[in-house]
Parts: sequence; structure tokens; C-alpha cells
Amino acid sequence: MHVLVTGAAGKVGRFVAAGLESQGHRVRGSDIVEMPDLQETIVGDLGDFDLVRRAAEGVDAIVHLGGNPGTRPWPEIRNNNYVGCYNVFEAARELGIRRIAFSSRAGLLSSYPGGLQRTIDMLPRPNSLYDISKTFGEALGYMYSSRFDMEAVSVRIGNFNPDRDLPEHPHQLSHGDCVRVFTAAITHPGVKYEAVFGVSDSDWAMYDLDHGRREIGYEPQDVSHVAVADRKTDVEDDLPALPWRPPERILITGAGGNIGRVVAAGLSERYQIRGVDRVAMPDLPDHIVGDVADPGLCARAMEGVDAVIHLAGVPSGGSPFEEVMACNFDGTFQMMDAASRAGVCRFVFASRAGLLGPYGRKNQRTNAMYPLPDSYYSISKVFGEGLGHMYANRHNMSFVSARIGNFKPDRPTPEHPHQLGHADAVHLFERAILQPDVRYEVVFGVSASDWPLYDMDQARQAIGYEPQQVSHVAEANRE
Repeated sequence: MHVLVTGAAGKVGRFVAAGLESQGHRVRGSDIVEMPDLQETIVGDLGDFDLVRRAAEGVDAIVHLGGNPGTRPWPEIRNNNYVGCYNVFEAARELGIRRIAFSSRAGLLSSYPGGLQRTIDMLPRPNSLYDISKTFGEALGYMYSSRFDMEAVSVRIGNFNPDRDLPEHPHQLSHGDCVRVFTAAITHPGVKYEAVFGVSDSDWAMYDLDHGRREIGYEPQDVSHVAVADRKTDVEDDLPALPWRPPERILITGAGGNIGRVVAAGLSERYQIRGVDRVAMPDLPDHIVGDVADPGLCARAMEGVDAVIHLAGVPSGGSPFEEVMACNFDGTFQMMDAASRAGVCRFVFASRAGLLGPYGRKNQRTNAMYPLPDSYYSISKVFGEGLGHMYANRHNMSFVSARIGNFKPDRPTPEHPHQLGHADAVHLFERAILQPDVRYEVVFGVSASDWPLYDMDQARQAIGYEPQQVSHVAEANRE
């Protein structure tokens, strides 16, 4: 097999490339520095699509390890970890490369209590832009595998140390097991999309490794041994609610849009509303016209603001990546960062109930279900929810993601359980800014229905949202 390894000069990439070559695979390396141990190399920036496409030409599979590790400013990590990752998947699609192994991170679950076994169906809890870039890559893997004739495996690797051959803790990945897991990720047949843990075995079973054995045939050979006295036993979250104050001035981004106009009008009798949008907002005396991705505009918009309702962004699932990146990714980051710097106590993000669309309609949808984004637009919602978790846990700004359903400006009452009525939209966002005891919450933003397709109990308990509008669906019309 001819394999492209991105990040081939990195601490993981060197071992993976050498290990694949030792098994008889032909390896091409890509990195921003020279790779003297490889015969076939391309040096350059993953943010350059043409370079990535040249690097991928003629290969059978890709192991994508490239990108910035650790803490980096947004412009840098945006190019290398977000745009670069997109370039790899898109180049593979154009060239007909079916299998990609993406290097994700076991640390996406590090915020869970230490005594809980980590399983793949646990929702990520990212705490950095680097973490969120891993949820982004996993989402791309699902999207490309579901929409195109491609296969993707996200390998959530643990701690890897070039100077430590064997594992000493269940978080760790040995040199040999590192090669084994990535070999399995690109060679195991019958895979469409999977995420697996890339850690070695341990007598403290902190990670569910049976999933990787079943789905890609990964059998770790190295084992860490941890004394029972040294194992964590806590299994309950113990995180306090964050500071909150009753809001007086609320910033609504996208205030000139379909939802923004209804929410702004509904809240304007009780709060001071400031609107931000690219279009004029004649009904709002206090408004700023401009781009939400402009850091200077975001800073001005936050002056004197207590809470933010962030609705702005490209609304279409068919929008190209570059447009979604500029509006939804950059705009959400700049707004959330400016809000945190200004001391805003509550940030409410308009996400999408459609993140669970691929599950179908036979089972009730809950917020414990893993998001399955099928467009760049949907992936931008996964990004926003991850960013909210980071700002809540690292910067003490409470966050509510409202996964809103279908909303029509000319249909004030709902006709289907996917839909959000106008009155309920106002009530939903008001509860999202008013509930005091919140740290991080994700709730469904739909109206009630006699076909309970969405579990609304969590929204009632978390933010006190009690939808008043009800859709009625005949039994014969329910799938």
C-alpha cells in the first residue's frame, strides 16, 4: 500500500512512517521541515491546498498527523489544524482516496471524572482550540464518509513519548502499539466511519479498548500496570455553576436575520437590545453593521453588554467550506473571545437540532446522542458547542447551546416536532440568558409536539424552557 503520512517529521509521525515502511508499505512523508529518513517527501504547509493535493496524488491511504499541537493563537491553529485538515479530506475526495486515518486525541474526555471508564460514545469535552480541532477532524471524517465514497477512522491517541517505549499509565501509547493502531486504521476492511482509542492496554481499564478490537482489529500488545491504590475512583462531576448577573443589555448577532428579528422584537420590551448584522436593522436604535469576524467590531459590540445571543452565520447546509469558515468559525470565535475579554457572563449559541438528523425518526432524540454533522454548516455548530465548553471551563463564561429546529419567518406556529414557533423562540432565548445556575448546557430549541421526537425534559430542567406552542402530527404521518 502507498501511504501518505502528514506530520511525518513529528514525534508520532516518525514512528508511524518507519513502522509502515518496515511492514513493506511505501511511505510518502509531508511536513513543514525536512524528513531525512524518508525517500519520498514533500515539504510545505498543509494550509496550501495545491501542495496537499500534490502530496496525496497516487497514494492509497492517508495517515493525517499534521498540525499544531498544544496552545496556539487562533490564526495559526486555524490554518494548520482546521484549514489543513479540510485540505487533506478534500484532496482525498478529489483524488478518489478512500481511506483516511485521522489522529485525534484521547484527552477529549479528560474532563470526565477520573474513575469513569472512557467509552467512544461519551461526548467530547474540549478545553482548548487544539482539542476542538480534533472534534473538527472527527466531524469531517463522519461527513466525508457519509456523503462520499470514503472511509475514515479517527484514532484518539493517548500520551506518546519518543523516549518512552513502553506504557506506564492507561493514558499512554507505546511505540509498537502506535504503529499497530494506525496500521489497523488504514488496512482493516469493512470500515465506513469509526472512532477508536489509540492507547496501550492496561490492568487499569480506563479506556474501552474492546471497541477498537471489534471495529478495526486493533490489538494492543503492550500493557501498563497501575497499583490499585494509585487508581482514581471519582465518578461524579463536581463543577460549580459560574457567576451570573441579571442581564440589562443583550447583544444579538444576526439581528437582521429571520430568527434575529423575531427574538429582538420579543425581548426589546424587557431589555436593552444591541444588534449586529451585515445588513441594516431599522427596528433597532442600537445596532452595528459589519462583519462578526472583525475583532475590532466584536470588541465595540461588547461594551456594556451582560449577555450575548449569537445567531449570526451562514445558514445553509450547502455553503462551501471557505464561506462557512470565514463566517461561522471565525465569527463565532471572535465573538466568544471578545465576550470573554469584556466580562460577559452568559453566551448563548444558536446550534442546530439537525445535528442528530442521521439518526432517523424511529427513536426519540436526546442530547446524550453523539452529533452526526453532514455538512460544513453542521460542523460549524459542533465547533461552536466545543468552543463554548472551552470558554466555560477555562474562562468562566457560562454557555448555553440552543439546538434550534426549523424556523420560518412566515409560519409563527409549529406544524411538526422539528419546528420552533415564534413565541417559543423568544421564550427559549430568554430562558437561556435568565437561568442563573448554569455552567455549560446544550438544549433542544423546538416547540412541543404530540409526537415527542425530541426529549424536552433536559431543557426544562437545565434552563426552565417550557414550550407553549404545540404541533400536532397524525399517527399515520409519523415515521
